[in-house]
Amino acid sequence: MVRVLLRSLKAVGSGIRTGWLLLGITLVLIIVTEAALRLALETKARLMPTEVWTQADMYRNVEWARDFFREHHVAERTTWAPYVHWEHPPLQGRYINMDRNGLRATWNPPPQDVAGDPPPVRVFTFGGSTMWGWGVRDHYTIASHLGKLLHAKGHRAEVMNYGKIAYVSTQDVIALLRCIQRGEIPDIALFYHGINEVLASYEHGKVGYPLRSRFRCVEPDRGPWAQGQEFLSGNFWGFRRFVAGLRRRIRPWPLRDTGPDESRPTFPVNDETARQMVRVYEANLAAIESLGRRYGFEPLFYWQPVLFSKRHRSPHEQTIVERVSMHEKKFDDIYRRVRRSEALNSHPRFHDISDLFDDSKEPYYLDGWHLSEPGNRLIAAAMVDDVIELIEQRRTAVVGPVPVAQASRLPFAGAHLQARPVCRSRFIWFCR
Repeated sequence: MVRVLLRSLKAVGSGIRTGWLLLGITLVLIIVTEAALRLALETKARLMPTEVWTQADMYRNVEWARDFFREHHVAERTTWAPYVHWEHPPLQGRYINMDRNGLRATWNPPPQDVAGDPPPVRVFTFGGSTMWGWGVRDHYTIASHLGKLLHAKGHRAEVMNYGKIAYVSTQDVIALLRCIQRGEIPDIALFYHGINEVLASYEHGKVGYPLRSRFRCVEPDRGPWAQGQEFLSGNFWGFRRFVAGLRRRIRPWPLRDTGPDESRPTFPVNDETARQMVRVYEANLAAIESLGRRYGFEPLFYWQPVLFSKRHRSPHEQTIVERVSMHEKKFDDIYRRVRRSEALNSHPRFHDISDLFDDSKEPYYLDGWHLSEPGNRLIAAAMVDDVIELIEQRRTAVVGPVPVAQASRLPFAGAHLQARPVCRSRFIWFCR
């Protein structure tokens, strides 16, 4: 009996030892394979960048391009944030930097502490990846170019870039509200939208949803399976990218709207979607204006250009149009409705600059919507006079010095001073 028990224990021990050996060998193989995949993918990214926009006219024969692409790939990552779904984590790089609040570094003139000088005008810019600065360096985003132009025209301004990748106008309304809650109130709030409004509307077949929200619907179920997927995705990105690439080769995304697809759902273009999208955008403008009256800042709104309407295209731009041709009718329908909107066209603060590059022969597009550094400068140049006009209007709103008691009787002024007491001097200066 004892011998049988000993043989049984020996067999169990041998099985456990064999199991641990197999598990150890499997883990070693997984780690080695993951390391090999990461090395191969990184080498491929260095030698043969696959992103379409890396082949743009702007980056031909540019020495820093490859280092920039690697840094840009890291900068695209986002973390979860309440109300707005995602934000950017802090990043310190050579070409792309974001502070602890996830705000992209922006060019601003050196601070000058001269007695008697008014404080700089605070300009907050909101938008999606085009405002954030997709494909360009920190000092060449729209916000940075705007700061440079204001400085060149003799205006002291502090421009802050609140752009976030893939944000739609509703997310920016919430982002602005969150700024106000923290006591961060601008003098001028500038909004740059259009492209993500279209893409989000046709990603879901309905309006009012942010991009990527189809991935959020599974998050309430945070069971072991979901947590395991999150762990594997975060720690074994080599396997994830390899499997994703293999899946695209086996079952590629449709190049045109041929119907819904599991990996990339598309929905038919219809007039009702376009009408509702414009209505949602108009409602967001009204909400921002209401906040501006309440807290004393001036809003500006811009509808952005897209490659489809550009008449003179470079070979790269023509290639892009052919690759994203499935979106052309969607943009045509909604952009046409925006141009016909009486509410928008009669709005003194709304500016449709979607035709800015239509007649240009220079290549400005990195892809269907993101612009090169010179393109961003032209966008900023189209905005700067409007910003300066608002600065001058605020300066001359009231003639002569205004006592605090009188300032509190101005429409919404008292509430503004209470909401941001640290900016009391700025408000009174603007009222001179």
